[in-house]
Amino acid sequence: MRSLTAATLSPALSLGLAVALTLSALATAPPASAAGATITIDPPNAPKAGTVTLTGTVGLAPGPVSSILYVYDATGSTSAPAGADCSGNAALGPEDDFNGDGSVGDVLDCEIAGVSALNNSLTTTAGVQAGLIAFANQAATADLDPVGSATFLPPGYTGGDPRPRIETVARSVTRGQIGLYDPKPLGGSGSGTAFNNATQLALSTLGLAPAGPKWIMFLSDGQAPIDDALLSQLSQSGVKLRSFGIGADANCAPNSSLAKMAAATGETCTLVADPASLAAGLTGSQPDAINSVSVTIKDVSVAADINAVGGWSATFQLGAGTYTVTAKAVLASGATATARRTITVQPAGGGPDPGTVATGASLKATIVKVDRPPPMRAVLPTRVAGRVGLPRHGLTVTRKLAGARVLLQARAAEGGAWTTLAKDRVDRAGRFVLRSKPRRGLPLMRVELLAHKRFASSAAAVPPAPISACKVATHRGGWTLSCLTTAKDGSRVRLFKHGHLVDSGRVKDGGFRVHSRGPVGDHVVEVGKGTRLDL
Repeated sequence: MRSLTAATLSPALSLGLAVALTLSALATAPPASAAGATITIDPPNAPKAGTVTLTGTVGLAPGPVSSILYVYDATGSTSAPAGADCSGNAALGPEDDFNGDGSVGDVLDCEIAGVSALNNSLTTTAGVQAGLIAFANQAATADLDPVGSATFLPPGYTGGDPRPRIETVARSVTRGQIGLYDPKPLGGSGSGTAFNNATQLALSTLGLAPAGPKWIMFLSDGQAPIDDALLSQLSQSGVKLRSFGIGADANCAPNSSLAKMAAATGETCTLVADPASLAAGLTGSQPDAINSVSVTIKDVSVAADINAVGGWSATFQLGAGTYTVTAKAVLASGATATARRTITVQPAGGGPDPGTVATGASLKATIVKVDRPPPMRAVLPTRVAGRVGLPRHGLTVTRKLAGARVLLQARAAEGGAWTTLAKDRVDRAGRFVLRSKPRRGLPLMRVELLAHKRFASSAAAVPPAPISACKVATHRGGWTLSCLTTAKDGSRVRLFKHGHLVDSGRVKDGGFRVHSRGPVGDHVVEVGKGTRLDL
């Protein structure tokens, strides 16, 4: 297998790819970052008054090129069940036989349909290149160039063909073989699904790609072992793997290979019971680390649609004029990233009046603000409160969100499934209060506002308390209190008993320790200036 270089491509393909990737890289606005997050706004292509769609990218790693591999199952089990509406046209017909093998609407057909739909959804995202791997007993990387050799291409590259090259090659996969452009056997189509082989090959293939975000979309209808050493390699690679289990025999339980592979990279495993729903599941998925992206012009904010690799798009109705666009990403970690770009919209006949800014097809953006819990001895709060509203002047309350549902959710780690702990409805002042008993092993918490009428959903992490997770260890000389804190390292810590100072220390590595004797309840600990906890 050769890396993607001009020397390995046919001249026309090499030129087309080089131009596409160069323009994509140049089109990316300088990112603004926070806590490792990045967001960009693409320069619009000579917009005219009327409907204007803005695009950009959001992620955790900068880079001019994002590389994605579609990795899917071609074992014998993908022949059944058949008869699914893989094309999504509400009818079963020859169009559902995506690889032309005579078996209409089987799992492999729906995998190919899903890969094609996902690939098409990425054609408007700047700087993306994609490739594909199929696997049965063995795994192989597809060659995407009929003349030379190419492992990756821009998703929309056709080379003059009626379809994108990637879709053409995806349709050539039958059970146990990749047909185009360089035929490759997959070691037979019987039992022995090669998760290890497919994952290892995907990592080595992405190792040849340029620096930048890297993704694996892993599709299978079965189960197979995955080595612990390979899971460790996945975890350390920086690659994101999102898995999809298809049909009744697939498994996304936490101990399943598909779930462990995804969780090792901070991503999710999604179970797709109906193979015909796979295309929608793939195109509707988004990076686990991203909660939302809102785009604002003047005082109008809309929620951006986010694709599978962090490309976003938002639609406005704009009159002629010059505008400042602000895009803000909210990550699951609680970090945010903001980017700004000035755009000029040219006049057009029949367009809105100059200076007009209105929402287009996109839903109106919302924002969730979660109050920081008070100091506490517990690890997690039992009461979570806050407000929801519009992302205007920080947060603007609107009564139109009254009655909207909010959920308190928790999970074990990034990539894990969210468990709902409590529910509430927003009142007329935009407030909510969620009460629950924290569950052991689910330390990550967020509040999600569900979509309501013309308003989009949004979410925010529950911030850590100023003092929390306190433990008391008794010993012969008394006891030692250790707690976590959000105070800066070096902040002073003082322990009082009946108002008298009995010990002091400093915050180190996000925690502190102090010592005393006698009943713990007679004491108060103070961190920094004014942060106090009655023990």
